[in-house]
Amino acid sequence: MTRTLLLFFLTLLPFTLPAQEDFKIVGYLPYYRFGFSDQIDFQQLTHLNIAFANPLMNGQLEVGGQDIGPVVDMARSHGLTVLISMGGGLTAEWREAWRSLMEPPNRTGFIHTIMEFVRAYELDGVDMDLEGGDVTYLYSPFVLELRDSLSAEGKLLTAALPGISRDADITDAALAAFDWVNMMVYNLTGPWAPNNPGPHSPFEFAVNSINHWFGQGVPPEKLTLGVPFYGWDFSANPVSSFTYRTIVLQDPANAFADQAGLAYYNGIPTIQRKTELAMDLVSGVMIWEVGQDSYTEYSLLNAIYETVYPPLSVEEPLAEALSVYPNPFGEELSIQNQADAPLHLRLSAIDGRALRQFTVGARTTHWMNTASLAPGMYVLQVVGQEPPQAYKILRY
Repeated sequence: MTRTLLLFFLTLLPFTLPAQEDFKIVGYLPYYRFGFSDQIDFQQLTHLNIAFANPLMNGQLEVGGQDIGPVVDMARSHGLTVLISMGGGLTAEWREAWRSLMEPPNRTGFIHTIMEFVRAYELDGVDMDLEGGDVTYLYSPFVLELRDSLSAEGKLLTAALPGISRDADITDAALAAFDWVNMMVYNLTGPWAPNNPGPHSPFEFAVNSINHWFGQGVPPEKLTLGVPFYGWDFSANPVSSFTYRTIVLQDPANAFADQAGLAYYNGIPTIQRKTELAMDLVSGVMIWEVGQDSYTEYSLLNAIYETVYPPLSVEEPLAEALSVYPNPFGEELSIQNQADAPLHLRLSAIDGRALRQFTVGARTTHWMNTASLAPGMYVLQVVGQEPPQAYKILRY
């Protein structure tokens, strides 16, 4: 059924997919993770959404009492587009302030304050993250007036919206006002459903979410696919959240799974597969959130980046001797040895499992049938070479 839905939209919706260089990798970074900023590889992001700015009753904005300036400067030094995300994680005071300030008598003044904040930090735009009961009849008029103010200064307006639902108070005009929508494709289950343990962000949910928003008339260039860097642990009551970093620290093998006991999350293979889906159908990937990553060889951000931009070469002297084509590859892979001696090679899964071992003779080409390989990242390594050198290759 999932495949049928996917093909339906591919057939009936005429669109041109974005070029790879335009593919977005959007990372949210909440203020309570600013301490991890020096560990995040900002070069692997295209956009940073700093979360969350919320108003006090006097209309002034705060971001958890933090100064966002150093993080903005760090992101800017890596060429990122930086937005301020507004509305998430509301306290009772913030919620009351939002409702008051979005009322017609207060709306224009509040938007003026937002624009002053954007100018003060030289931000590129605003991301709206009001959710659930905080999306009221005031939401769409507020979005449209904010859109006008941002457009006048060439700024972006985006939104984080649920994967498979649209609030009735989001009008067609408001939906069209967003430069793109970050689909929140996670939290199918969680602490609100302690008797319903299971994956909260399976691959099929991603497919269904894309189809949902296509059905709402949102074109692919205005959608990014949200992926979680966290999970839910159902082994105790109440159900608790955990970071991907934590589950990898418990056992590095967890990086290549989606479940450890009753703890459910997305590991590297699923994140790669979702990234490939996003590359095929929409304009980018969105991450909630980069402060939860493992800043090691098991990084999910790195898995996303290298899926979008597979390494095309290796360090010398292997690069002089070995040519692999095409990369990404399909049902066949050409491996050419340009050296005067045989090369002994091993093809492994990204988790280190050896799949094939073979030899390519001197100055010859080996054609490998790869039809049986599942989509994802693989490693082609020269056996017995020190230091070890390898290609990372992608099966599409």
